[in-house]
Amino acid sequence: MKRETYKHKSTAGIRIIGGSLKRSKIEVLNRMGLRPTPNRVRETLFNWLVPSIPGASILDCFAGSGALGFEALSRGALSCTFVEQDPQVAKHIQSNVERFQLHAQANVIANDVFDVPSEIFIHADIIFADPPFHHGLSQKFLTWIKDKVHQDSRLVIECGQSETLNLKGFEIIKELKAGIDWLHLLRPIS
Repeated sequence: MKRETYKHKSTAGIRIIGGSLKRSKIEVLNRMGLRPTPNRVRETLFNWLVPSIPGASILDCFAGSGALGFEALSRGALSCTFVEQDPQVAKHIQSNVERFQLHAQANVIANDVFDVPSEIFIHADIIFADPPFHHGLSQKFLTWIKDKVHQDSRLVIECGQSETLNLKGFEIIKELKAGIDWLHLLRPIS
């Protein structure tokens, strides 16, 4: 079987829209399937999360560009752990961490999110999850994570409009339909 290869160059990038790094450009690799959360959607999401971000511990799963984690750090989050399976994409997130001088606040894990130790999830206040669409990963992640978070955690999951999620174990705080995406802000319930 022939293995597909992709160029490892940066695109024009996307900009952080608020906080101390406002207008800073996040360099994004030109990779198939890598789709940073659009500005309008990020703005709405962070308006929802305004009171929760300062001092929060963030986990950016399926991090891709790292846009959600960098936006949270820019707006006062205490720390962010980026989890990205693709080693080249994870390396690129790390280069953005260095460029923004966020070494003390950011950690990049190049691994499959389902292989990351549970302790990382237990300590997260806000968890972002933007898995590749149409592979069943959104539902798999929701089912897998519900017993790994604390009661005050907030989970933001992005999925394709055609994906139907079973949200058992979570309360919907807010939802947004934007283009081909659904964005859900959830909290665990017992």
